[in-house]
Amino acid sequence: MSTITLSSAARARATGRHFVPRLSWLWSGLFGCLVILNIAPLIWGILTSFKGQADLFRFPPAFVSFTPTLENYERVFLSGFGGNLGISLVNALAAVVLALVLGLPAAYAFDRFNFPLRRLLFLAVVASIPLSIGAAALLIPNYVYFASLGLTNTPIVLPMLYAAHQLPMAIWVIKGTIEGIPRELDEAATADGCTTFQILRYVILPLVRPALGAAAILVFVGSWNEFVASSVMVDSPSLRTVQPAIYSFIGFFGREWGPLTASATLAILPILIIFALFGRLMVSGLTKGSVKG
Repeated sequence: MSTITLSSAARARATGRHFVPRLSWLWSGLFGCLVILNIAPLIWGILTSFKGQADLFRFPPAFVSFTPTLENYERVFLSGFGGNLGISLVNALAAVVLALVLGLPAAYAFDRFNFPLRRLLFLAVVASIPLSIGAAALLIPNYVYFASLGLTNTPIVLPMLYAAHQLPMAIWVIKGTIEGIPRELDEAATADGCTTFQILRYVILPLVRPALGAAAILVFVGSWNEFVASSVMVDSPSLRTVQPAIYSFIGFFGREWGPLTASATLAILPILIIFALFGRLMVSGLTKGSVKG
């Protein structure tokens, strides 16, 4: 009987060892399919941007058997798209600076100080995080408010809106890291005669740099990809950002697929470069506060 029991247990263990690799292969296959589904449109758009007019409408479509050309990119830059890239870059960087300058002391205050309505205010901050994805519901009140101030169609309106939309996300990311910093460091600095600003500057700031980097990346990406506010708050060609400029290639008589895909390719290049260079920084900043101590 014991022999039979041992044999059954051995078969069960062997079956379990075979089942785990099969399950891992299944998950790997599903993940591979998901990657292909996400990357395929991107690769197809990039290839399309290098096709001439004749190759754009060839059937069956030409994946690699076509003559590459830069005429679509030439047309995009002749339309002033380079200026749109520069405007978007300035707006996004200004939003990053504003969000970090305001987000760091706010996150520190939410974590270290007790003040009236602190929990309620932080709950409002967390509830406002979806603004970083888009704030179409606030478009009309924002437009009415900024129009009454005479700030629509000005260089400062979009950085202010971008920073306001991305600020809750920045506060949440930075606060998560500050929670993992021992309060004893603040107490030791206070005993040495440091003010609150000096503690923030010389103690907290060096320790939250990964979180600041992660927040900066998220703010930059959110500001760069914003479309609704930038297409309504600004209508001057000299202040037009990247996303409305891409949309301008969808004309009354149809889509101009060559310039459209070329401009979209140029628009995603900064995002790809940022994630390629600073992707690890973002992961480090988002996970640094996950373990307190």
